[in-house]
Amino acid sequence: MKQIGKKLGGLVSLGILTLTLTACTGSQEEINETVANNLYSTTTSTMETLVAYDSATMEQAIEENPNMDDFTKSAFQAWMDSSEELGAYIGFEDVDPSEAVRKDGSNYVVDLEAEFENGTADVQMVYDSKLNADSIGFSMQYTMGEKMQDAAMNAVVGLGTVFIVLFFLVFVISLFKYIPGLVDSFGKKKTETPAPAPVSAAPAPAVVPAAEEEEVLTDDLELVAVIAAAIAASENTSPDSFVVRSIRKSKKNNWR
Repeated sequence: MKQIGKKLGGLVSLGILTLTLTACTGSQEEINETVANNLYSTTTSTMETLVAYDSATMEQAIEENPNMDDFTKSAFQAWMDSSEELGAYIGFEDVDPSEAVRKDGSNYVVDLEAEFENGTADVQMVYDSKLNADSIGFSMQYTMGEKMQDAAMNAVVGLGTVFIVLFFLVFVISLFKYIPGLVDSFGKKKTETPAPAPVSAAPAPAVVPAAEEEEVLTDDLELVAVIAAAIAASENTSPDSFVVRSIRKSKKNNWR
């Protein structure tokens, strides 16, 4: 696995060395033919070397090579991010290097079109002012219909999300009218809750009024004394000679 990073890095380094030697004889303002040819050749070789590896192999190479140079690591990452969308590599369209190479400020940019299993992609490789490889990227080409379809799907998803959120908010707001009733019902339940009954003590014994009992007893004694005096007078004896044990009302009327 260590040979993978070294192979790609060595390929780029060889191209850079060649470019540096040829660029010394060229103009600083324009890209001469030799520089353009070398940039184009280095880019196509780097691309075809890179797309020959699968994602698992590149991930393992990155893990086993902690000192891998930045360009190789970024190139592996760029291809891993795009390989699933693009599919297997088929080939690239060979064009005039002078048309594929351009300057962007102090950088050199090489643009290629490559065919993949799932469509055509733009491959762009950037070199700095010293002709060191800086980055490489893959971008799928979409037709106008595909772009419009993608835009329409994004619009539908966005609008659908907005309407779902609005309907949810309307539903929540519609429930606010039930809040006062719920608050009142909870308040009534709290007020209607009976207080716990106190522990009842043993019932107090009924108190018979002493005055009434004494009054009844006094009336009976007076009646007994009167009756005893009447009997003693009729018998011509003293009331002390007999004892009145009970008094009952007679049904016979013998009084004359």
